[in-house]
Amino acid sequence: MNPSIFEIQAQFCKVMGNAARLEILHALRQHPMNVGELANETGFGQPLVSRHLGTLRNAGVVKCERNGNEMHYQLMDEKIGEVCDMVRTVLFKQADRHTQVILAAEDD
Repeated sequence: MNPSIFEIQAQFCKVMGNAARLEILHALRQHPMNVGELANETGFGQPLVSRHLGTLRNAGVVKCERNGNEMHYQLMDEKIGEVCDMVRTVLFKQADRHTQVILAAEDD
């Protein structure tokens, strides 16, 4: 039986549900980078960055291209960054609503 679109979407969300991976994706929005550059940009160790890049690559979120002896990683699709922006926008709106509720409760 083929996986449903909801199962595929859930797997994508699972891959995207890691703060370190999100930070790596955010860095890759600037330009393609190798593991060392990503480690410097994010502050994570190279082994951790490599492990997360493998997960992201297996999920089809990033792709890599050889440049001499180095592998450079980039987003598979720029819309992945846009998805991250949309999620962040929703989170900011939720935070604003929560803040309004808290402030209203303090006035009581």
